[in-house]
Amino acid sequence: MDRNKTLYQLGVEYEQAAKVVKNRIAAKRLQLRSLRDSVCSNEAYVLKSEISMLYSEYREAMDIARHLKSYYSGEDEKTYGGAAA
Repeated sequence: MDRNKTLYQLGVEYEQAAKVVKNRIAAKRLQLRSLRDSVCSNEAYVLKSEISMLYSEYREAMDIARHLKSYYSGEDEKTYGGAAA
């Protein structure tokens, strides 16, 4: 394991993790679609809750990735409300 990664490299890793989460979302959505003809609304509720949580994880990972990848470019100050120099 490389301990001396740049912030940009860490950002790329966060993007990759976000893609994994997005794939999990897609799989859960397929499961949910298959339940539409089913009477089991409790299972659908559980899947919707899991999908919602996964979307939050995805957005957080993408936000962190953007922040890390653009840390030295100054774009973060505009995006995250920092003071311009």
